[in-house]
Amino acid sequence: MTPIASRLVSLRARSTEAIVFGTAAVLALAHAFDDALLLPGAGVPLTRHGLALAIALVSTVAAIFWFESMRPGVRAATAFTFGFLATVNGGRHAHHVIYEGATANDITGLLALAAGIALVGLAAWIPFRHRGERSPRPVKRWAIRVAVLALGPLAAILFYLPVGMAVVDIHSLHKDAGSPPSADYETVQLTTSDGLKLKAWYRPSRNGAAVLMLSGGGGDIGGTIRHAKMLVRHGYGVLLFGGRGTGDSEGAVNSYGWGREKDAATALDYLATRADVQPGRVGALGLSTGADMAIDIAARRADVRAVVSDGTAAIGNEDVKEFTHDPLTRLNGWVLFKALEIIEGRSGPDASLAGQIARSRAPHLLIAAGKVEKSWGELYDRAGGDRSELWYLPKATHTAALRQYPHEYEQRVVGFFDEHLGRLQS
Repeated sequence: MTPIASRLVSLRARSTEAIVFGTAAVLALAHAFDDALLLPGAGVPLTRHGLALAIALVSTVAAIFWFESMRPGVRAATAFTFGFLATVNGGRHAHHVIYEGATANDITGLLALAAGIALVGLAAWIPFRHRGERSPRPVKRWAIRVAVLALGPLAAILFYLPVGMAVVDIHSLHKDAGSPPSADYETVQLTTSDGLKLKAWYRPSRNGAAVLMLSGGGGDIGGTIRHAKMLVRHGYGVLLFGGRGTGDSEGAVNSYGWGREKDAATALDYLATRADVQPGRVGALGLSTGADMAIDIAARRADVRAVVSDGTAAIGNEDVKEFTHDPLTRLNGWVLFKALEIIEGRSGPDASLAGQIARSRAPHLLIAAGKVEKSWGELYDRAGGDRSELWYLPKATHTAALRQYPHEYEQRVVGFFDEHLGRLQS
């Protein structure tokens, strides 16, 4: 009998551990199919997640096929890895059901969450169940324990954390865009250069200048409402739009802003058509990922004459390489962004934000809250030279400075836009 035939025969008499693993892994795989083929909305090709789906399928089948013959330690590690990824992905759906309501995709997501919990439990049970079996000599046993203690944190830093973050970013879970802040806002539809339709709200300008508002993370249209209201009080027009894949906008979301440069360019094209906005009097204000996008689009478009970047960090691996020479941090970033590329079926940015701000002609106000943001802000401030200024708020939290320091924030940000957009720029 061939080895493969022997393996197929053994499948008929699998242990309870193997049955639990196989059942849970198949449930998690079913959600992977749902994510890849059914969830993506309009404008996302079915092939976008093809590579990620193929990896999930092959790895799941191989793990189920060989699980029975693995040593207990390898079985536990395999169950934990599959369980961790399924729990991370499914956990997003539990959050979505609680706060937004259930969708069809949430059903398979919750099943994946249950499967992930079962797999993590299985990973904990296997060493307990098989303790003492094939017990090695004391020296070897302690060597294995020391190796596990040493490799565990490395595995967390270099695989579980970055890949888990990439899995969280795999898709957008629907969140209703809601209504504009007031009847003074016009609802408009933007069409990007790659054919996606984005929902936007525009409040006409009363002073001849306008600011493009770029929100963070998933690019939700309502993420910059508080900042928009601040600018409206001073006569500025504001354009808020839902980034691709969020709310009522088409496409696939990316929490690091990949693809949103096309969204921002389309929004700027719209502002150029407005009779209430004078040429040369358009700025951008971004929060978190939107702050990164504000820096990026100002390097691509000469019509962005002033940038406020609140909470900027990184959009790709080139930024991590610019930020640090620490090998662990660099490898962690490489794994994160490479996993994102595989999962999302597209390449990341090939330019760093430091390079972008160095190429831009627009003045930048960089707002940093806390020590981590300060380090990123200092990097971009150096790259921006005399066209950038860093405002460090050590006790503020991420993108919350307007709420925590309302008077100072309004005075500083509005004053910056007044200085650079208050008259026609040469």
